[in-house]
Amino acid sequence: MDDVDRELLHRVAAGDQRAFEELYARHGQPLLAYAEGLLGDRGRAEEALQDTFLATWRGAGSFEGRSAVRTWLFSICRRQALRRMTGQRPAPLPVEAAAEVPAGEPGPEAVALARADARAVAAALAELAPAHREVLELAFGAGLAHAEIAEVLGIPVGTVKSRLFHARAGLARALPADSAPVGVSGREAGR
Repeated sequence: MDDVDRELLHRVAAGDQRAFEELYARHGQPLLAYAEGLLGDRGRAEEALQDTFLATWRGAGSFEGRSAVRTWLFSICRRQALRRMTGQRPAPLPVEAAAEVPAGEPGPEAVALARADARAVAAALAELAPAHREVLELAFGAGLAHAEIAEVLGIPVGTVKSRLFHARAGLARALPADSAPVGVSGREAGR
């Protein structure tokens, strides 16, 4: 996928409007969803997306190839969204809050999430800290790898893992026990 994106970006740098349209078609929706998650407002998210692609058109020739094109686009989108926030930047977590994510099978929080309905998940997401919501959106909404998320946010990979761990745990705590399917008790839903 990145080879195709790099070729498109190279063509965009040469002024190829069709390549620009194709790059937009490939990445516009995930970038819009990410911006909307950060801003909480569709209109401002659309403006951030528009400015992201304007910056991409103008700066395509400056892409150095040190990251994937998709990662570069998410970084631009993040900057554009943060410019629209009214002085609210996601608060960084203190180093003491970092915890290693245990390897293995999905934990109880994943089981609880799988059983919850969309409305309960949306309410639980709204209760998360912005930094936790943002890593969830990048990991699950945009499908970025931990290293890509770290690059977009300008934080270490360990911090990404820590935020994902705490976000999942926070979602599991925030989800109501009655969101489990009929016949499954709240205690079983938390396993």
